[in-house]
Amino acid sequence: MTAGSWFWAGTAVIVYTYLGYPLLVSVLARLRAPVQAMPLNRDELPSVTILIAAHNEAGRLAAKLRNLLTLDYPQDRLRVVVVSDGSTDETEQEAAAQPGVDVIGYEQRRGKAFALNTAMTAVRSEVVVFCDVRQELAPDAVRRIVASLWQPGVGVVSGELIHRAGKTVTGQNIGLYWRYEKWLRTCESRLYSTVGATGALYAIRREDWEPLREGTILDDFEIPMRIVRKGKRALLDAGALVWDTLHEDPRLERRRKIRTLSGNFQSFLANGWLFSPWTNPVWFQFVSHKVLRLLVPYALAVCLVASLFGDGPLMRLALATQILFYFMALAGAIWQPARRNRAVSFAYVFSEMNLAAVLALLRFARGSLDGRWEKTS
Repeated sequence: MTAGSWFWAGTAVIVYTYLGYPLLVSVLARLRAPVQAMPLNRDELPSVTILIAAHNEAGRLAAKLRNLLTLDYPQDRLRVVVVSDGSTDETEQEAAAQPGVDVIGYEQRRGKAFALNTAMTAVRSEVVVFCDVRQELAPDAVRRIVASLWQPGVGVVSGELIHRAGKTVTGQNIGLYWRYEKWLRTCESRLYSTVGATGALYAIRREDWEPLREGTILDDFEIPMRIVRKGKRALLDAGALVWDTLHEDPRLERRRKIRTLSGNFQSFLANGWLFSPWTNPVWFQFVSHKVLRLLVPYALAVCLVASLFGDGPLMRLALATQILFYFMALAGAIWQPARRNRAVSFAYVFSEMNLAAVLALLRFARGSLDGRWEKTS
């Protein structure tokens, strides 16, 4: 292949991943009617267990539990369980101090997968809702996702994570990317299924639970995908709102992203069936959304090297454009005031995201994954 051929091949991967696939899914989704979840009457509402795995969350657990205990859901059908994964602070005491909260604790920190497996042995409700400590749920969020879950053929329902507006241009660009991601997930949900769930809030039927491998990083990917493999759908309910505060510092966002993406590599290796169109009902979405995203950094490198060695004015223009883009990204990395410029901030955030994918692969290749989750804020 010539340098020009390599350049266009790399460009095709990038354009398809970020533009072509989302537009294709958007068009196809419009051909399908969305799932219309009918509100359930009080007598129709199933029993629900809200499950939170926590490690050293004493500082913000009380506020989360107050939020959960004031949800618009019959209290006689709602149980909140906090499993403390080897916490060394007052997490268990804070949880036990709240009325209506059951606490499971153990001394040795084993990771989120172990915590969920332990808690699920004590769950008897029809529905299990998974959520994290940090985010705040809307009063009707659980009621809405339960109504969506109760539709025929549905096995997983995520809430919609809303990031509070960022105060910096960089934070706004990170928020812009998340809004793009949510739009894509909404389209995938309407077409058939999302590829995974939103960890801040998602629900499954108790009967669909399968224990996780200890050390699993992405429960919100592996649990939904196992259920999708059974032929059930994973949906996003845009009305079941959960709020979070956006990371303004891209370095913190990088840490979170590296952990998430390294978890993708872990899940890919452990679940080879994901790569077969005969065993993965959402194979097309999985490859286009998850796999190709991880290949974009290398496609970017191919484009840069190919344009460096290519001939003609088009290749020289492409090279100059890429150099300018990466110069802006570098300026944003080493000089924070430069990020106030929207173009510089966008280049910086985009480059950070793709750098995180490379670092995640290196972390996975070194075998340094740790199933014990890390706080990024």
